[in-house]
Amino acid sequence: MPHLPTTAKERKEADLERKVDRALSDQRFQWTRTRTARRVLVCISALLSIGIIPAFAAGNLTIGIPVTAATALTWWLLRLSVRTVADLPDRFLDERQRAQRDRAYLSAYRIYAFVVSGLLTIGLVAFVFVQENDEVTLTTTWQQALGITFFILLSAPLLPSMVLAWCDSGEQFERT
Repeated sequence: MPHLPTTAKERKEADLERKVDRALSDQRFQWTRTRTARRVLVCISALLSIGIIPAFAAGNLTIGIPVTAATALTWWLLRLSVRTVADLPDRFLDERQRAQRDRAYLSAYRIYAFVVSGLLTIGLVAFVFVQENDEVTLTTTWQQALGITFFILLSAPLLPSMVLAWCDSGEQFERT
């Protein structure tokens, strides 16, 4: 007779194992696991995440919120596409998956650091330009700040799945 979990920690571990097994064997989103579908999802995710800034900068929350929600939806699809490998603990992954995930995180956060550093540099240059030029004024609205914040906040969890999806060869998809 199998050991039944009795403590809260054992139940949590057993629940996590069931979720991981379900995620690794899930066939419902098989259409997202081909190389072409993954790359299309990555491109759509990149465009939507970049589009968050101008969507909010236009000053209209009715555009910014749906773009942000669509970006979150593509992140969810990308996670399902790569079978949440980017987010699983080491004990659930084989050596190849661990190496692939680690490379994806390294590349993703290099990209993230470059993008955030670039945005900060552009902001600093704009600030210096405005301070030295009396003819130019630069004002930031709440919606513009919100767009930049959502872009930065969604980029951090989105990039590892994007890199993993772009680099992975994908799975064969057979229609039944």
